[in-house]
Amino acid sequence: MAESRVSWLTPQWDGQVAILSFSNLSWDRRVQRQCKLVTDMGHAPLVIGYADSGFQMGVQCVKQPSPEATLLQRIGRLARQLPAHMGPMAARLGFWADPNKRATLRLLCEARPRLIIANDWPALVVAAAAKAATGSRIHYDSHEFATAEFDNRRWWRLVYKPFVSHLEREGIAAADSVSTVGVGLAVALGELYALPSRPLAIRNVPDDPTPPMPSETPWPLRLIYHGIVMPHRGLEELIDSAALWTTPHVLLIRGQGEKGYVAQLKSRAATSSAADRIHFLAPAPPSEVIAAAARDADVGVFFPPLETVQQRYMLPNKLFEYIGAGLAIAVSAAPDMVDIVKQYDVGLISGGWTVADIVEAVDRLTPVDVERWKAASALAAAELRWPQESAPFKARIAQLLAG
Repeated sequence: MAESRVSWLTPQWDGQVAILSFSNLSWDRRVQRQCKLVTDMGHAPLVIGYADSGFQMGVQCVKQPSPEATLLQRIGRLARQLPAHMGPMAARLGFWADPNKRATLRLLCEARPRLIIANDWPALVVAAAAKAATGSRIHYDSHEFATAEFDNRRWWRLVYKPFVSHLEREGIAAADSVSTVGVGLAVALGELYALPSRPLAIRNVPDDPTPPMPSETPWPLRLIYHGIVMPHRGLEELIDSAALWTTPHVLLIRGQGEKGYVAQLKSRAATSSAADRIHFLAPAPPSEVIAAAARDADVGVFFPPLETVQQRYMLPNKLFEYIGAGLAIAVSAAPDMVDIVKQYDVGLISGGWTVADIVEAVDRLTPVDVERWKAASALAAAELRWPQESAPFKARIAQLLAG
């Protein structure tokens, strides 16, 4: 590798691992954890993805242009995706019409890594093309369930789903190994593509959280939703429910989202009779989100609808962040979330996700139960940590590099 080194590669690059993600690396904790794990294994990974100007992970990072945002760019993206209804060939042509995807492929072909860790399906498609050109091995981390990610949106099903379905199916056939965020998704992904072995389930548990300090629980309580603020997460129903709670608890919403949608939620909250108890907080940096939740809240809530495969098998970061913060938990009955809540006895499960269901769940909170669940979360946080969770992933990466 040293004799044919490409000029833009640093001397530290050992030719072993490239980590590819078309996400904002500054906020993507899963990819950040991969960077640290590979670095701790003694390698100097090449990382390719979007990043804020201040992003630093002690690795060589090729920062890509920001995702398409202008109306003209969105129209162009639609024009590339819509022909996928005609079949896989049209989907491939649409995908590679994106100059950023072609540029990323050129980087990988120049670097010729032994292993590419591809995060989410677009990275998989590029990694598969790089493998065909260079022989690199691929570990595909699907994160979620790409072909059903927004199945509750008619427009997404009509336009985007065929595009994703064709491309992920072709790409995953080239993957040497696969992982996702939970057992339910691992089973569903394995069945969808008839994979020879079940994908690894590597949950999004915190790195190594500081055990939360025991705190006296106030009454009324402080309930928090934190994470991405976007539609189909039950936030409208959560806001509407606040006026109907028997006890006037405080609702906190912390996170980033599309400005127009966030403004709609704020307007909705402002017209509620509980407006003085609903507060929108600025996003906390990923490294501080657990400490912020521990400081500001008593109960972590998440009541999304469970209408799609993606939703039913979700196992989000926020559940483990709530536990890491020592909070009591109140969530919808997604099977993998239910398993965690019951295994560690850290909270309650809602019977549904309507306003009435959320009111019923919140009204079941009592000071005694919340104190007990907070103590249980503090104990569970010591077990639900990335160093333990990542062991199978670390072993798989070592196996792929040795093969």
